[in-house]
Amino acid sequence: MFKKLSRRDRIALGAGVGAATLFILLNYGAFPLLEGLGTSAEVIQQKEVEVRRDQRLLAEANLEKTHLSAAQERLKGLEAGLLESSSPSLANAEWQRLVGQLADSKGIEVGSREVLRVQELGAGYSLVTGRVQFRCRLDQLVDFLAALASLPRLLSVRDIDVVSPQGDPKQRLLLQLTIGVATRTVKQSGDETAAH
Repeated sequence: MFKKLSRRDRIALGAGVGAATLFILLNYGAFPLLEGLGTSAEVIQQKEVEVRRDQRLLAEANLEKTHLSAAQERLKGLEAGLLESSSPSLANAEWQRLVGQLADSKGIEVGSREVLRVQELGAGYSLVTGRVQFRCRLDQLVDFLAALASLPRLLSVRDIDVVSPQGDPKQRLLLQLTIGVATRTVKQSGDETAAH
């Protein structure tokens, strides 16, 4: 069949086959290979960016875990200063015991103690507030307040009324202190809820 073709037709046919072969080789062989080489650098750069981002996220996650554990330790230390009681009546008794022991340690005789209320602070905490009355000298008051501030329990003076009676030979002051102490929120029993 090729022998019947003239020389000029054979050259044209050979050139056409050669051009088609060259087109196929370039289109499906060389160009994709060149494109693959060109995009491989871009792909590598993209992967590097993704790896750096993932490393940064992991580092931030580890940092967050460290911050979380440090915050939990601080919270644990602060909560060690809360009352240990699990009900309002036990919290009131613990408040009275703490204030009474502190006053006794400073040589102060307590006149009266009364718990005023248990106030919800939110986030699982409450404040037990009470009032105490006593007579003492000024130096005893200073010692009492300094000891109150250094107790491991989180006691705070909410209000203080001081009266200096005339004619007292011992120069004692008449004091009324309102003292609060933090506790975890306690559930009230049905009897205590009905009383409020």
